[in-house]
Order: sequence, then structure tokens, then C-alpha cells
Amino acid sequence: MKTSESIGILADTEQLARISSRAQAYADWFRLPLTDRTWRGNAGDFAGSGVGSSLDFQDHRTYLPGDDPRHINWQAYARTGSYSMKLYREEVRPIVEIIIDVSDSLFFDEQKALRTLELFYFCYHSVMQASAATNIFLVKGDQQSPTTPEAVYTHQWTALAQQMEATDSAAPPNLRPLPLRAQSLRILISDLLFAEHPEATVRELTRAKGSALIFCPYLQAEAQPTWDGNYEFIDAETTTTHDHRIDSGLLKRYLSAYQNHFAAWKETCQKYAIPLARVASEADYDKAIQQEAIAVGAVQMG
Repeated sequence: MKTSESIGILADTEQLARISSRAQAYADWFRLPLTDRTWRGNAGDFAGSGVGSSLDFQDHRTYLPGDDPRHINWQAYARTGSYSMKLYREEVRPIVEIIIDVSDSLFFDEQKALRTLELFYFCYHSVMQASAATNIFLVKGDQQSPTTPEAVYTHQWTALAQQMEATDSAAPPNLRPLPLRAQSLRILISDLLFAEHPEATVRELTRAKGSALIFCPYLQAEAQPTWDGNYEFIDAETTTTHDHRIDSGLLKRYLSAYQNHFAAWKETCQKYAIPLARVASEADYDKAIQQEAIAVGAVQMG
């Protein structure tokens, strides 16, 4: 069962179109770090890890039988009488896989839902502008659903998200069944508010020699709450309610647990060389993305 806020924003095609349009503009101001690594794949515009026939000169080596004679350095042969080969960096299309966590905790609040969708459409438009080979997956607990760039462009992907069943509030997004391609760049968009230690998720993000980026939308009300007194809390995933009296001691324990949770995420991501960018939901997108994402290398200025 979903909250009315979740259903509303995911079902409003006109609002999604406006969010997508803003995100396309953001993709002109900021870009994903696709040019900072080498790629393997089909012909394209990005530097690959092999040798090809583009105009990007790389090195020389001794001629071997069977080499393409078009790449013989004839000027060097005229000087030395020995055959040598000109090597060029191959150009390939990057492979980028966008994984969006569609758990209800990302959509129960309007500001957080908007920021989640802005990040998702920003990543989509960024990889489209780069002409990257793109796979897109929706995950929610143990549920996974692939979608297509065309479905994102037309906003039909949200129908798949709304069909996914409610999940336990502590359930992590299960990435194991995803058919991630070897050496691809995986982009995870999630609030990371699940109990499992980050090591398991991070290992899945980097399997098959893949690399990863993580964008984590969050609310100040989650990070720095000012609770005091009696509250009725609603579980965003199950919609069950819980009555609690919050005193200074309980609030302090919550803040400590929250800070330790994200400290563990940052430590694990540093271990695996994964940029983790937490992105505030309340600030304008351009300001929020510059607060942390640029510093950690998750995005670059366009």
C-alpha cells in the first residue's frame, strides 16, 4: 500500500515532465564523471582501454606479423629501417546503469520525492547526452524491474514503480539479481535508510569490475530533527503508526545512530572508491548538488 503523496507525484505526468525538463537543464550545468575513466565497449566518443584507430595518438611499438600496415610509422622506417606501429586510443561508448530505489521512504515527503526524481532525471539526461549505452532498473526491497530509456522519456516507468508491493521498512534494495554488465558504471539513487550494513550493497555495485556512484537524497528533518514531546510516527513503507514520547535522551540516541549509519556508508564507499553524495532536499538543486557531490567527484561542472 502506498501513501497518497507517493501515488500523486508518480502518477502526475505533467509534473514529471516539468521535473524532467529542469533536470535536462541541470545536465547542461553539471555532468557525470564519464570522461575520468577508460571504457570497454562499442565504438563511441570516450577513451577506451584498448587500442583502436581514432585520432587520439597513444604510443609506438615494434611491428609484429599480422599488424595492420596502415598503422606503420613510415617516417620512422625511413629514418631507422625498422618497422614500428603507431598506437591510438580506441573510442568506445560508456556503459552506464542507473538504479533507482523506489521504496516509499523516498516519496512520502513532497520535497524528498522531488529531489529523488530530479536526481533520477538528471542522471538519465546526462547519460543520454553522452550517448552512453544505458540500462535502467527499479528496485524495491527484493523486487526488481528493468525499464527502458524510452519509458523514462515518456514517464511510463512510474507505472512499474507503482505496481511494486510494499516492503518492510528495514529491507535493503536487493541488487543481486540485476544483470549488471561487466565494467559498467552503476549509479544508485537511494536514501540508504535500511538496516543492512553497506558492505553487501557496495559489493554488488562493484561486481564484475564495475564502478559506481551513489546519490542519496535526504531531509533535514531526518538528519537534524527537533522532536520534543509526544508524536505519532508513520512508517513510510508499511503506513503503520507508532506512538512515541521523544525526550532529549531518545533524540540524542537517534542522532547518534543516524550519524553512525552514514559514517559507515562513507567509510565503506571510500574503501571501494565510490563517490557518495548526500543531496539535501530543501535547497535549490544547483546549490544542493554543489554542497557535496562536486567535492566527492560524483558530478563535475559542465
